[in-house]
Amino acid sequence: MTDETRLCPDCGAGYAGEDNYCRQCGMYVAALRTLPVAAAPAAPATRAIEPVRPSLPAPVKKAAAAIAVGTALQVGFGLAGKYMARQAAKQAVSVVKPKGRATPAKRATEPASVVPEPASASAVSETLIIRRVWVRRD
Repeated sequence: MTDETRLCPDCGAGYAGEDNYCRQCGMYVAALRTLPVAAAPAAPATRAIEPVRPSLPAPVKKAAAAIAVGTALQVGFGLAGKYMARQAAKQAVSVVKPKGRATPAKRATEPASVVPEPASASAVSETLIIRRVWVRRD
């Protein structure tokens, strides 16, 4: 505990140096403290200086960003295309191949109708490519 008494800048009341708030008005006075300055540690004498690498030119940065975006879009469209082709194939097969079974009562009274299996089923796949061009005019 120190005997330092300081005055609150808001109300003028005295407060102790270790107080965080003024006891009269409640102002936050901990930010007004002066912190002791610590001595910086001595740097070693034999320290190697690393060369500073220059930054990449702006056109190279823009090209790298465009390549990264293009790659991400290509991967995304590839996955989306595969998913859509798989769904279209499932739908095409479900249209050709009938679902469901006859109930046992129908089997007993009616002769079972035979649906001929197609020799080959075909699936339709469509690829849609969207090209977006941005023109920047200064």
